[in-house]
Parts: sequence; structure tokens; C-alpha cells
Amino acid sequence: MPPLSPHTWLVLSVAACAFLVLAALAWVWRCARTLPPGSRDGRSARRMALLFALGALAWLAYALPTGYAALWRADTLMLTAQQGALARLPLLIGGLPWVAALLLTRVMRMLGRTGGH
Repeated sequence: MPPLSPHTWLVLSVAACAFLVLAALAWVWRCARTLPPGSRDGRSARRMALLFALGALAWLAYALPTGYAALWRADTLMLTAQQGALARLPLLIGGLPWVAALLLTRVMRMLGRTGGH
């Protein structure tokens, strides 16, 4: 099986960024839906999840063009030389929303334990 071309790695790197951010969104929404929708905590959790989704999508819209600007215009030799960047960018772009998602779901779990209405 022939190795993948550098341009294929670029597309896979961008897809990994999008997948990581969307997976963090799904994680937060899944946690927000565990609280009853009619309760005060449930409404607060859904509002936090909505704000997180807007922020994560804004981060993705900013980070993809900024991080990959030089790589989109690169030729095959430069993409081969920048293989490390193609592996690190998804970790940076996708990692930031995951850290925020883990912290936010921790707050939502604490909301669920208080039982406030």
C-alpha cells in the first residue's frame, strides 16, 4: 500500500481538528441533557452548553484559517517538512475546547448534585 500524500495528511489534519471540536460539543450537550429541562439547573446547564457551543465554533472558525494558512499554500516539499505541524495543530485546536468541555461538565455535574429548583 503506497504512503499517503502530504496533501492527504493536510486534509486528515483539518478533519481531526473539526472532529475533536465537534466531539467536545457533543460531550457538553450530553451532560447538559442529563439535568431536567424544567429545573433552574437544567436551564442554566443548557444555557452554558449553548454558550460553549458558540465559543467552540468561533474558536474553530478562527483557528483553522490561522493555523493552516501557510500550509494551504504549501507545496509537497514544505508539507513533508511540516509533518510535525500537521500532527500538533489538531491537538492544539481540538485540545482547547476539550479542556473547557471537561471543566464545564464538571460544573454541570455539581449542579446536578445540588438538586436546586
